[in-house]
Amino acid sequence: MQEYRSPSHQSPDKTRRWLWAAFILSALVTITLAFCSRKSGTGPVEQISPDVISESTSSSSYGESSLDDTRPLQSNANRPGFKDLNLDQPIYFLLTGLDKREWLGDTGPGLTDTIIVAYLNAAEEKAGLISIPRDTWIDLPDYGFYKINQAYSLGEAYGYPGGGPGILMDTAEDLLGIQIDYYVQVDFEAFVVLVDSVDGVLVNVPEEILVWPNAEMEGDMKRLSPGKQVLPGNLALGYVRTRDTLEGDFGRAKRQQQVLAGLQKKISSYEILPVLIPRLPGLYRDLSSHVETNLTLNQIITLAWAVKGINYQSVQTRVIKEPVVTADFNDRGQYILIPNLELVQDMWQNMQEIEATPIPEPTKEPSLEEYLVEEDAIVGILNATSSPGLASETAEFLQTNGLNIASLGNASKFKDQTVVYDYSGNPQTVQYILELMGYSENRLFYKADPAVSEDIIIVLGSDWALENTIGETN
Repeated sequence: MQEYRSPSHQSPDKTRRWLWAAFILSALVTITLAFCSRKSGTGPVEQISPDVISESTSSSSYGESSLDDTRPLQSNANRPGFKDLNLDQPIYFLLTGLDKREWLGDTGPGLTDTIIVAYLNAAEEKAGLISIPRDTWIDLPDYGFYKINQAYSLGEAYGYPGGGPGILMDTAEDLLGIQIDYYVQVDFEAFVVLVDSVDGVLVNVPEEILVWPNAEMEGDMKRLSPGKQVLPGNLALGYVRTRDTLEGDFGRAKRQQQVLAGLQKKISSYEILPVLIPRLPGLYRDLSSHVETNLTLNQIITLAWAVKGINYQSVQTRVIKEPVVTADFNDRGQYILIPNLELVQDMWQNMQEIEATPIPEPTKEPSLEEYLVEEDAIVGILNATSSPGLASETAEFLQTNGLNIASLGNASKFKDQTVVYDYSGNPQTVQYILELMGYSENRLFYKADPAVSEDIIIVLGSDWALENTIGETN
């Protein structure tokens, strides 16, 4: 078997810092989406054919954008302003999600049904999230008692200092007994943009699940079949938003973590660099138009490097629910949750004092042979050329180099270019095949089809017939 050289571990450079900035934004977006309270829906269901959930979303255009990494991502002057970032002390963030579909056509600025406070203690490698229910009945500064999800609307409508984000920050501070310096407000489009920018995210769907095909929850629902598949942004959004499964919110949290891990793995892999680098200016532009924060890009990059070493198992998560709140109805007959401030603040303090889980010592990097054995991918070859015997010659060449070739055949259509289809997620094996055949990542596509028994199918094009690496010595 030929010698395999893993990508060298370079020192952090500007490109890698940009990728971490994109990831920290994606993390905030995905975390927020995971806690969104959505309405259940009924209607026609469209069965997604697992033939091709996503071959590639790279056809999206990403134009140039002017990047200012010292300016907060804000378009409204009445917003909480810039704050210096001090990683030597705990930092608190307000994360909110605006669902524009809920107030489309209304005269008001809308409600925030997703409200999360996050903390980061970089010195002790701790982080955590607490979700504040939309029905929490609380004394809003200047306005009296309202549900907390009405705070944003009041702050925007009546010019509260800092607008909607400002009043939410002040209200959450009073609830938790802390000072919040930063806010991040996102919408669903930011999540879709990020997933599509890396050509989808690979997930292993545990069970048949129905998802909405768009953020507006309109159109026929889509049915995802169990198994590994690459989801484009819109279906990935539906996958992390739905809670209409047996596990309800618990299942949704698992799916959010699954997609977030898949995004992190893909964004931080060197294989995605050639695809993502040309898109970075447009990606930042598109994300910035759907993310509002008083953090600058430089600060986001700094935070990204601060959190990348935190063990995700150490991240504490809580939801404010009974017994720290009591369910009741107000004088207008609205369902509300009345918080016990002392109990809420005790819970908040206790979760911050939990010791971080030590990060295990890195293990020895497996060899290529070990990777291939672990993935145990079954490979099929289809001849899409007019050269008889090409599939057999290629199979012998690949088998000599350690691959498991299980089937040969002729393609139904002639192809000019050779392509490799990954049906079940085999990153090391497909990368090895591309290197053996002398092709780049743009020949790789992802498919999902339970009727296909092979994990990888190589379709040989005329370019392989005219010029191939079969005769090259290892």
